Amino acid sequence: MSDDLAAGSIERPRSARAAAIRVLAVSAALLLDRAPAQAAALAFQCVNSASGASWKVLVDDERRTVDGNPAQISPSHISWREGTGIYDLDRATGALTFTNASSTGGYTLFHKCQPVR
Repeated sequence: MSDDLAAGSIERPRSARAAAIRVLAVSAALLLDRAPAQAAALAFQCVNSASGASWKVLVDDERRTVDGNPAQISPSHISWREGTGIYDLDRATGALTFTNASSTGGYTLFHKCQPVR
């Protein structure tokens, strides 16, 4: 019986080690297979069409944030909430739309952004 226990105890670590190696291999393969859609950090220079005021918008693709706010990032759009408003940036055209809902109906503002290189 002690021989069976000894054999079992030797096999268990090998099985656990083999399983751990398989998990690491699969995890590494998934990470390497992930094609980056865009750079980890992006910057856009945006201009208020009405006033001409400009500001920079910083996008962190790895953390999925815009100016520190949680964001939804896709190849075509970047959307995020800041305060009571929602921003949506069309990556192809640079059109930035800000929508703020309120009890009186809210409002929408339109801006233009360009990638900073």
